[in-house]
Amino acid sequence: MENILNALLRANSAVSRKQWALDYKKQGGKVIGITSSYVPEEIIMAANMLPWRITGSWNHETTYAGIYRNPLSCAYCSHVLESVLNGDLDFLDGIIVADHDQDMLRLGDVIKSLKKFSFFTIIHVPYVSSEINFKFMQAELERLISELEHFNSSKVSETSIETSINTCNKMRDVLSTIYELRKSDTPPLSGAEVLGLITAAQIMPKEEFTRKLIELLPYIKSRKTSLKNIRPRIFVSSEKLDDPAYISLIEENSVVVMDDLDNGSRYFPQNVEVNSNPLYAIAKRYISRHGSPRMTAWDKQISQIITWVKEYRIDGVISLPLSWCYPQRFRLPLLKKMLQEAGIPSVSFEREYQYANVGQLRTRIEAFLETL
Repeated sequence: MENILNALLRANSAVSRKQWALDYKKQGGKVIGITSSYVPEEIIMAANMLPWRITGSWNHETTYAGIYRNPLSCAYCSHVLESVLNGDLDFLDGIIVADHDQDMLRLGDVIKSLKKFSFFTIIHVPYVSSEINFKFMQAELERLISELEHFNSSKVSETSIETSINTCNKMRDVLSTIYELRKSDTPPLSGAEVLGLITAAQIMPKEEFTRKLIELLPYIKSRKTSLKNIRPRIFVSSEKLDDPAYISLIEENSVVVMDDLDNGSRYFPQNVEVNSNPLYAIAKRYISRHGSPRMTAWDKQISQIITWVKEYRIDGVISLPLSWCYPQRFRLPLLKKMLQEAGIPSVSFEREYQYANVGQLRTRIEAFLETL
């Protein structure tokens, strides 16, 4: 069972992440790359295609992307563009970009102008959770469905949408169970392993991922993490963090038991509430769930983080803002203030998208852990 678990944990490693998509294409399916957790996977699945979360190049150099992008801009976007330009993403049939922020929107403009993919579109996701924006998002999903139908020459039925909703809800339920297990004194999975699971869920066919994880649950519940230290218990907040190496660095002398990550707690909580209008239900879920700093509900987001700190018995919060990620950097002062008022120790260290500046980060993280 440990070997099966490790294979799942390595699904999004640099050498393995394409395999699921390539196998899907061999069976005659199409694969659509997405750049954000705000792109509703249910719609792509209902169109009988595989949603595949794009991971940028983990190489240190972005030579090709530098031709198009300012070096003082979002590192994730630059590394994604590098993967587009060097051919790493040529297996994709199309790409959907959500306007996560203006930098992501500019990335979409460049990808569109390159004309490397048969299908490309940008969807607008409102920044505020409100009734009028739920309806606006519903209209965006209707447009997206129309474009996917034209591209794939097949109709997206209401039944197929409801089926994909149920499939994703089932996956979210299993991932919620995994996160509940992290509350124990000795978590069965390290934070790096949990990140491996979440990123695997975003590149594998949902049914297969869920089936494998359900089969592993009895084993995981009885498993003990191999980490040498299970204290202090750490909460990590970051944006576009998809390399488990960063979490492993923190866990050299601690354990990460909860997170505020787009590849973590922002991805799976809150199911789509199936009703008479499935598109409205999907729109509402994606806008009203616990969101990223690009959403305007910062006080609500940070209050949720504080609640999690208490539930998971967190000793300290580490923020790892991505270089030149403005939404997260704008939220940091308020996050620090509200955590301080709640008596929660916290610290912030800027990081690159690729695993870099390891010695410097290790020293700073160890110093913070010693204060706890």
